[in-house]
Amino acid sequence: MTECQLTTKDFAIVRTMLDRLAWSGGPLVALLRRKLATAQVVFSNEADPDVVTLNSRVVFSVDGGAPHTRVVTQGAVDGMVGQTIPITVPRGLALLGLRKGQSISVEGGRGATETVRVDNILYQPEATRPGISSVPDVNETAQRRFPVLVFSADDPKPLGASTKIRHISGNGDDPGPSAA
Repeated sequence: MTECQLTTKDFAIVRTMLDRLAWSGGPLVALLRRKLATAQVVFSNEADPDVVTLNSRVVFSVDGGAPHTRVVTQGAVDGMVGQTIPITVPRGLALLGLRKGQSISVEGGRGATETVRVDNILYQPEATRPGISSVPDVNETAQRRFPVLVFSADDPKPLGASTKIRHISGNGDDPGPSAA
């Protein structure tokens, strides 16, 4: 079986699709079950950049034929004919979670089996986002343009007494009028 990597969002969407289509028993249902059974589920910021996720622009081929470039979408997008491939069709679902260079055999229709191969990933939305768990760079924090408010613990006050919050600005800007 071909293993795949799905983000938590993509996994939830595939799981919901299976819940809605399980009664039909068609080829899409078998592929949905196969995806869920072999999925490695990761958070969006941990998705490998060489994995197809929703809204990725992918170059793929079918049975070694000519390459196609499409954006993998959740559903059909009006006005985008020939530019998208929804995961509601076997080829689109087959692409979801695959790595660059990986292929999978799927039932295409009328009993025919085809092999879909990911040739390249031109864009993956998760790869363009900064990691949530990443530590900010020191230079990045030095260039912040917003004030940092710090509680002054140098002069502790008893409970209920009014306290001051002092404003620190490292970029030399005038802090402006006090809101207190």
